[in-house]
Amino acid sequence: MTGKLDLNLLTIFLEVYRLRSITLAAESLNFTQPGISGALKRLQQQLGCELFVREGRGISPTYAATELANQLRPAYTQVNNALANLTAFDVMQSRTFNVYICETMMLLLQPLVETDEEMGNCRIQFTITPSDEEKMLNAMSLQKADLVIDIGTLNSPSYKVEPLAREELLIICSENHPRIQGSITAEQYFQEKHITLRLRRAQQTTIDYFTDMHMPDRQISSVCDSAMTIMGLVANSDSVGISSTSLTCNHARAFGLQVFDIPFETNPVTYNIMWHKRNQSNPAHRWLRSKLQQLVHKTPIGILPV
Repeated sequence: MTGKLDLNLLTIFLEVYRLRSITLAAESLNFTQPGISGALKRLQQQLGCELFVREGRGISPTYAATELANQLRPAYTQVNNALANLTAFDVMQSRTFNVYICETMMLLLQPLVETDEEMGNCRIQFTITPSDEEKMLNAMSLQKADLVIDIGTLNSPSYKVEPLAREELLIICSENHPRIQGSITAEQYFQEKHITLRLRRAQQTTIDYFTDMHMPDRQISSVCDSAMTIMGLVANSDSVGISSTSLTCNHARAFGLQVFDIPFETNPVTYNIMWHKRNQSNPAHRWLRSKLQQLVHKTPIGILPV
């Protein structure tokens, strides 16, 4: 190594190593791409070794880069956590938290955030979770989303996943349904036309995702991306649908719907909270997670905090 090492270059190196992309690292650090490339070149010159090589349209770390990153990351994380813990989070300081969230939980939590008198000068901005999991992970990695609330889990070791709430599913149909009145059997359910919800990340319908049994072929009349749309369509048709307990309790009467327990075994819906592990000890992020857990305890019947 030649000369005195600029520690700022190590921050850039670790971000490029983490994202495997100069473009994404520039976006994450609010730098220009030439600035990132120049910093890597200076670091390589100071260390006297190559750190990244071109591979297709992207870059791959060399053995030297992998060894360097493995030794630097634990210390870098400790330094960042120590600095973050020096300053306690102040709810009166203006800040907007960005949360990616599934539709059902947005409908429950948004009104509670609006009326929460303990938010101080902080805001929580909800955005529907992208259907593309890679986009969702990139948003958390680039700190465009502070966390995600959704069904399903993540297999990446870089992210933490914890259950936030749980609820059951129900069958819904119109109060004026010509064949279903007062009760429904499994045979009746499968004989009817169905309006289904395609789960955004799983690319499956709700009932297929939340049961372990083999589902018979059904006549699908509509496939939706919105749980509220399903309620509206079911109310004005002879089709049946599946809805969560919380949405049904809140909106079935307004839509003029009959509600039934599902006459076969299904699994409960578990809503998970997911975040990048680098934020695990961050005071502001801890406050956000705690606030969301508090709000879940205030949600209407149907949601069971976990």
